[in-house]
This record gives sequence, structure tokens and C-alpha cells, in this order.
Amino acid sequence: MSLSARKTAANHFVEHIRRSNELHREYLDDSAMAASYAQLTSWQHDYLMPFFDDLFDYEGYEEAIEFVVSDLSGTTIASRDRDIERAAPIFIRLLPTMALQTLAAGAEMNSRVLEINLAMCRRLIADGVFPGTLSESEYLPALRAATTVEECLGIINILSQLGENLDKLVRVPLIGGTLRAMRAPAHAMGYGSLHGFLDYGFRTFKAIPDVPAFLEVVLGRAAEVFENSFAPQAPGDVT
Repeated sequence: MSLSARKTAANHFVEHIRRSNELHREYLDDSAMAASYAQLTSWQHDYLMPFFDDLFDYEGYEEAIEFVVSDLSGTTIASRDRDIERAAPIFIRLLPTMALQTLAAGAEMNSRVLEINLAMCRRLIADGVFPGTLSESEYLPALRAATTVEECLGIINILSQLGENLDKLVRVPLIGGTLRAMRAPAHAMGYGSLHGFLDYGFRTFKAIPDVPAFLEVVLGRAAEVFENSFAPQAPGDVT
């Protein structure tokens, strides 16, 4: 990889992780918005998971699908993102270019998901109150108002590239042992959330016998879910 490719990846990574944390602050600094955001992302996670439940019996798929859906729904990622921004200078200095490009892609995906979720939150709040019980008929119009099917499919494409790079990284000798050895120092330095994310991502992708096949079926299913959500007669449409 050229120096320019490395610099581009570093700049891309810093830009998007900073943007992610700016977006996190928009709801974390407002208790009502924070509660609404937590309710939305929890509901969204529970809404998306059943679309994949027939795939859970495949070896290594269930945990990996949980990993993918948690990132797509933006669930409980604020602590991790703060850790990532704090650790950015270390990553930029020490990580190989491909790993840095993987982090950059993940940061971009993350910031784009946050933008969409916050836009949905604002649309769903009526008279300062988030729906007590969110329904598909409320969620789908909010999704369509916040984004487009093209943007959602673009996020899926970023996730596909990220997954392909993770597949290469988990095959690097000694990386698993290095992550295990880093656990105590990472927690002692205040990077526990970040270490947990990296370790969980490594273990879940390591457990999948055929990552390209996993990405094809799971991300194909995710793309289908989004395409159906934007179809003229999506499930939540009222006729």
C-alpha cells in the first residue's frame, strides 16, 4: 500500500469517528433525546433480528448476525466510539494500512447510521414525546423520511467491504493471542469498550467457516429488508 493510501485511510478514519461522536453528543447531552434514541435502536434491533432467524443454525452465524445487526441499528455503541477516537493516534501509528482502512470503513458506516437514526428520532417525537410503543406503521415512514433506499444499500456495501477485510485480518497469525494479551492493559487504560468490540468482532468472524458465503447471504438478506421497506406497499403501509 502506498503512503498516500495510508494517509487517505487515516484522514477518512479520523473524519468519520469524530463525526460519530458529534452525533452521539446530540442525544447523550439531552436526557429525553437519549431515552428516545435508546428506545428506537432497541426496537430497531429487535425488529431486524427475526429477518435472519432461519440462518441461526448455520455454524458461527448467530453471533455474527448479532454483531452485524447491532452495528446496523446503532445499539449501545457510544462508549466504544469514544474509546476509538481517543485511541485514534495509536491506531494510525501502529496499524497496518488494511486494518486502518477497515476501521475507516467502519467509522463511515457508523456515522451514516447515526445520522439516519437521529433523523428518525426527531420525526417520531410528537409534542416532545416519543411513542410509548413503536410500531412498524410508524417506523417505516420515519425511515423513508430520514434516508433513501440507495443510501441504505450504500451502507450495506460498506459493511460488505468491512467484512471482507475482517476475514483477511482474522487469518493474520498471532492476532487472536495479541487481543487476549491486550485485555488487561486495555481495561486498565480505559479502553475496555473498544477492546471488547475488537475481541468480539474477531471471535465471531473467526468462528464462521466461510465468511464470503456468510456475507453474501446475510448482507443480501439485509439489502432485501431495506428494499422491501421502501417498496410502495411495504408491510407498514396503511391502505
